[in-house]
Amino acid sequence: MTTTTALLVGVVLLGVNAFFVAAEFALLAARRSKVEAQAAAGSKAARSALSGLRELSLMLAGAQLGITMASLGLGAVTEPALHQGLDSLLAATAIPRPVSLALSLTLALGITVFLHMVVGEMAPKSWAISHPQTAVLVLARPFRWYVRILGPFIRMLNWLANRVVRACGVEPQDELAHAHTPTDLVMLLEQSAEEGTLAAHEQTLLTRAIDLSGLDAESAMTPRGEIVGVSADAGLEEIEALSSTSGRSRLPVHEGDLDAYIGVLHVKDVLGVPDADRDSLRAADLARPAMATPESRPLEDLMLDMRSLRQHLTLVVDEFGSVVGVVTLEDALEELIGDFEDESDLRRHVHTRADGAALVAGAMRPDELSHVLGIDLPQGQWETVGGYMMAELGRVPTPGDHVETGRLHIEVTRMEGHRVEEVAIRFT
Repeated sequence: MTTTTALLVGVVLLGVNAFFVAAEFALLAARRSKVEAQAAAGSKAARSALSGLRELSLMLAGAQLGITMASLGLGAVTEPALHQGLDSLLAATAIPRPVSLALSLTLALGITVFLHMVVGEMAPKSWAISHPQTAVLVLARPFRWYVRILGPFIRMLNWLANRVVRACGVEPQDELAHAHTPTDLVMLLEQSAEEGTLAAHEQTLLTRAIDLSGLDAESAMTPRGEIVGVSADAGLEEIEALSSTSGRSRLPVHEGDLDAYIGVLHVKDVLGVPDADRDSLRAADLARPAMATPESRPLEDLMLDMRSLRQHLTLVVDEFGSVVGVVTLEDALEELIGDFEDESDLRRHVHTRADGAALVAGAMRPDELSHVLGIDLPQGQWETVGGYMMAELGRVPTPGDHVETGRLHIEVTRMEGHRVEEVAIRFT
C-alpha cells in the first residue's frame, strides 16, 4: 500500500471512529421523550433511534466494537505511513540517521494520536452532547444497519461482557434510566435557585411538592388526644361554647366515643338555626356525613380526595377502624405551601423559657422541629417529639424526665394524661 493510499485510509478510519463515538454519545444524551414524540409523529429516523434506545446495551457494544477496530486500524495503517513519509523527508536533511528515525517515529505517533483524540474522539463527542436530538436522528439509521449486519458477532461479545459484569455483582441494563429520583430533583432545584434561574419562593414550593409525595395522612394529622369533638346529644349553646373556647369551626360528632362517630358539624350551621328551633335541635341533627381515610393514605392523594368530595376535614383511622386523628385541608396545604397560622393552630408555636430553653408541643413532628428550630432528632419510628421521648425512656414519661442526645437536653415539662403535652429543649 502506497503512503498516499494509507493516508487516505487513515482519513476514512478517522471518520469511522468519529461516527461511532458520536452515535454512542448521542444515544446516551438524547431525551427519550422527545424521540418518542417524533416517532409518534411519523419520523422514520426517530423510530430507528427509539429502537436503538430500547437495545442500548447491544448498541453500545456495537459502538465500542467499531471504535476499537477503527482505532486499531489507525495504529496499523496511518502511523506507519506517516512514519515512512516523514522519514523520507528527514533523510534528505543533514540530521544524523538515528536521530531522523527517532524524530520521524515520534512525530508520526504524535500526529496520529492527536488526530485520533481531537478529530476521532473529542470533536464528535462534543457535537453529540451539545446536539443530542439532531445527532441521534442523523446517525441512528446507518448505525442500526451496521448493528444488523454484525448482529450475531456483536451479540456474542455483548453476552460475554454481560457475564463478566454479572460476575462482578452488577446487573446489565438494556435501557438507560432517564427518571430522576426525588433527591435528584431537589438538588436540581437547589442548583437552579443558586444560579438565579429559579426564584427562591418557586424553589421552596416545588421542593415541598416533591417532599409531599413521601408523606401520608398520619404525618399531617392532629392526633386523637388533641381532637375537639362533640357529643351527639349536645345542645346548640354547648356547641357554640365549645367552638368559641377551642377555636375549632368543624367538630366531629360522636355517640360517647370518637370511634362511634356519626358525622362532622360546622359551627356556621349552628349559627344559622332559627331561634324557634334552637332548643329542639341537637348536634346529631346538624351533623354532615364524615369522611374517613386510612392513616397510610398518601397525603397528595388525600388532598385530591378532599377536594373532589368538598371535605375540609377527614377522620384518620387505623387498621382496626379506630380513630387516631384528624386531617384538615389546612394541614395538608401547609405541607405544600408552608405554615399559615390561625388562632387555633398551636402545635407549631415555640416559646422561650427564662433559661433559654425552647418550649415546644409534644405533638410537634421531627420535621417541623427541624424547620422551626433547626434541630434534628435521631431517625426512628416515632411521629412526634413526645413519641421520641417515650421511645427513649421506654415508658410513659412524667414531668421532669429528660434524655440527652448529642448536645441536646430534652425535658418533659407537662403531661396531659398519658400524652406528652410539652417539652423543653436546650443545648448543653
